[in-house]
Amino acid sequence: MNGTITHYMGKSYTGQGVKSFYKEIIQEAKKVYFFKGPTSYRLTDILKEIGYAGIRRGKNMEWFYDPLHEEVLEGIYIKDTKTLYLQTDAVDPSYYGAGHEWVPYYDAYDESKLREIGPQIRDKQITNDVWLSKGLQALSRAKVIHDEWEQLIQPAVNWEGINALLEELKKKAIGNVALQKNPKMTHRLMGSLTPLGAKDTLDSISKNLKSRLFIKGLPGSGKSSFMKKFGEDAKVHGLDVRYIWCGLDANSVDGVVIPELQLCIVDATSPHVYEPEREGDEIVDFFTHIDQSLLDEVKLEEVQQRYSSEMELAQDYLCTYAADLKTIKMMYDSAIDEDKWSKLHTKMVDTIG
Repeated sequence: MNGTITHYMGKSYTGQGVKSFYKEIIQEAKKVYFFKGPTSYRLTDILKEIGYAGIRRGKNMEWFYDPLHEEVLEGIYIKDTKTLYLQTDAVDPSYYGAGHEWVPYYDAYDESKLREIGPQIRDKQITNDVWLSKGLQALSRAKVIHDEWEQLIQPAVNWEGINALLEELKKKAIGNVALQKNPKMTHRLMGSLTPLGAKDTLDSISKNLKSRLFIKGLPGSGKSSFMKKFGEDAKVHGLDVRYIWCGLDANSVDGVVIPELQLCIVDATSPHVYEPEREGDEIVDFFTHIDQSLLDEVKLEEVQQRYSSEMELAQDYLCTYAADLKTIKMMYDSAIDEDKWSKLHTKMVDTIG
């Protein structure tokens, strides 16, 4: 019987910088292979081959993608064995000899070719870092504007009604469940701004869940706090909780998954609009608790336009950054020594056992 794959974003580009949960996943893992070397498309081939070998052996796993390049994998986590394979410069091994292992692949390159293309890559990388910086600055400005947007809406929210809705949902979904164990809390990323706009992996995350609850509301109406509070209550009842964090605001959650209830609750408003499409899908309607007659539509439209402009600018910068990064990856890959790379490939696939 084949195993399963759940897809996540490996990192996200937010108003507070680049966010990932790799440090947390490393803490979950018993064994971590850290790939270290030049940025490369070819590592995705190795990671996928490891993944497919695991699938054929019935392993259940999570795949983590680079949001700038849709097909590029940053990591694979085999849940059954708690083994993580990771290519990122954001984190390094901490426990040498106790589950953390370097996988350096610098030696799999032709040194003469690297020296030949090195100056070009250096100059292009220095220039390209500017585009990333500009993109993150635009996202930071967008976050400030979004906060302003939320503040315009909050006075129109009936918070007692939202709290009553939460209590009703907790009673219905959790009820008297009381598991006698220490609940686990984990964190993942579902989406991010990409060169093609905001993208997410909800379909993969929720494919095996019986119930999906879609929150419909406005910015600032408490959707993230609602889901955090639901998760906190689920933990009190002994249930495992997975928070799915927002790909644009590092402090907000876009969803919460309670695996033992086969349930998820997600923010289903722009830029990630979802509608019920299968049995078990329901709407959690916040609009009935928002008095829209109290809203200043002129101010809201003006703020929304400013926010959209900054997000479009951020997307343009990230698109340019992604295109140049693709060129850099391809240049590095052109210097690979195929015989040495093949040995690395075989060695890593053999770790599946």
